[in-house]
Amino acid sequence: MPAYTITGATAGVPLFELPANSLVLMAGLEVLTLASTGSPVLDLGDDADDDIYASAVAGHTALASGTTSVGKFYTAADTIDLIANTATFDGKVRVFAVIAELGTAETAAAFA
Repeated sequence: MPAYTITGATAGVPLFELPANSLVLMAGLEVLTLASTGSPVLDLGDDADDDIYASAVAGHTALASGTTSVGKFYTAADTIDLIANTATFDGKVRVFAVIAELGTAETAAAFA
């Protein structure tokens, strides 16, 4: 995985590409190295909800983690993004997601 310095922005860095008809069972992040300056707060989310998977994880005071067991089904393609909300984050994080790609939607057959 490439290294990024994440600056405070609403867009974030896309980390996982989700094709249509994907199910995210859980996702989260773990701060491995603290930010060298500032007080960054990290979120992990998607285009609809920027902190659905992790919210307000401090990237500067102590090694922290954030995760959720909230599942979400994606009918359209999307990404899971890491966002630094309040300051530049130049530390290291481990981001993970359990994703099931369910393929194309099938047409339902009628039962007789």
